[in-house]
Amino acid sequence: MAKFNPEVDFPEVYKVCQLFTPSDEELEKVRDIMDREIKLGLSREHHERSTVPCHLSYVKELPTGRERGRFLAIEMMPTNCRIMLVKFSSERDIYTSARCVILPHTIVAAKGTELFTFLATTIAQFVKEKKVEKDNLPLGISFAFTLNKVALDIGYLVAWTKEFGAHGVIGKDVVKLLRDALAQFPEISVDVMGIINVAAGTLLALCWAQPDTRIGLVMGAIANSCYVERIDRCETYEGEVDSKGEMIINSDWAHFGDGGQLDFIRNEFDKQLDTESINPGIRLYEKFSGALFVGELVRIVVYYLMQKGAIFQGERRDYVGIQWKLDMVSVIDISNDPPGTYTKAQEVMDKFRIRHCKDRDLAALRYICTKISERAAMLVSSGVAAIINRMEKPKISIAVDGGIYRLFPSYSAALNKFTTKLTNPKYKFDFVVTQDSSGVGAAMMAGMAHASKYKTDDKLFVMEY
Repeated sequence: MAKFNPEVDFPEVYKVCQLFTPSDEELEKVRDIMDREIKLGLSREHHERSTVPCHLSYVKELPTGRERGRFLAIEMMPTNCRIMLVKFSSERDIYTSARCVILPHTIVAAKGTELFTFLATTIAQFVKEKKVEKDNLPLGISFAFTLNKVALDIGYLVAWTKEFGAHGVIGKDVVKLLRDALAQFPEISVDVMGIINVAAGTLLALCWAQPDTRIGLVMGAIANSCYVERIDRCETYEGEVDSKGEMIINSDWAHFGDGGQLDFIRNEFDKQLDTESINPGIRLYEKFSGALFVGELVRIVVYYLMQKGAIFQGERRDYVGIQWKLDMVSVIDISNDPPGTYTKAQEVMDKFRIRHCKDRDLAALRYICTKISERAAMLVSSGVAAIINRMEKPKISIAVDGGIYRLFPSYSAALNKFTTKLTNPKYKFDFVVTQDSSGVGAAMMAGMAHASKYKTDDKLFVMEY
């Protein structure tokens, strides 16, 4: 098999890909701007104009690994929800029993009251099936939509994603809506304790098994992070401030760069993707790094180079021209072919009706996938390094949610390499793929909140109900 030198064998492709190769100085600049935006997000005076708004989670306790008990959780995602019964046992064992529910379109597009009645009905059926309907188990909500939180158990919905249309809910307290719906079922007893976002759930899920966990990283269709901040730095918090107190902060960093902060590394292809998206001008950091957008950027670049005759010359372009036609799974497949072989790459191109490709073209395609996905990892590294440097902890674990890290070795290698390069060498870290979903973290949050509300301050509490 021929070994290709991109600069020599496909120079036009090489030249375009240089637009996706930020310098060390540019990555350091992204890191430093991220730190500045985080500070603005935490400040009372400048919070509204920060593109990293740093929402308070009101989760002020982290699990130690000594907690025990059975708790409920509900994960609300854009396309489905999951009801879970989670038991935390000795020796790091977590037993999860769950039911996944696909939300019918008629419910998703109906009144909010119908949506929450549907969820309450599902919870009622689940707890009866598990024979815990009378146990008044604490329940936590893991919520994938934007909230304005004012307490652990008060979160006002800011917006649904495009898949959701349940009306009459925006501006309402999601926890109260669920409590009201559950009140229609007097035969069951469930104690809704609070609501957290997916990143916080990811952090808490790993923290029970690895108590040094301090960052939660979501790298799927959405891009987000959360981290543990000192409460005395959280100026928007209006409760009692303990000088040693900490709180999980939802960075909401998908919006980083919405004010032009990242224009210095945006290229013409980034701008095209943004212009053609359903939300032009916003969530720019997510468009650099989210799984949904890496595949689309690859497609845009391949289509451009096909028009120039630089790759797949003379082949049909109609399928490559379809927006969102190339997904992250395909990018991973193309990149994971062994060196010198292009079996998966050819299978991907078969979907675009481009068959019997030359090795040179498939090598060029892999090069495009590698450069664009590595840039995504580099830009995530800048954000992660900014947070690690802020926390000044000698050693932390970072909980990673999303298949990209697990399934894409070159991406995870780049993320580790550049986070190390951009982080103060005094601070050590490990990226750890969470085996447990954010719902497990929501269950733990519910258990800790319940213990805090009804029990003593003893941290060795056993939360068996």
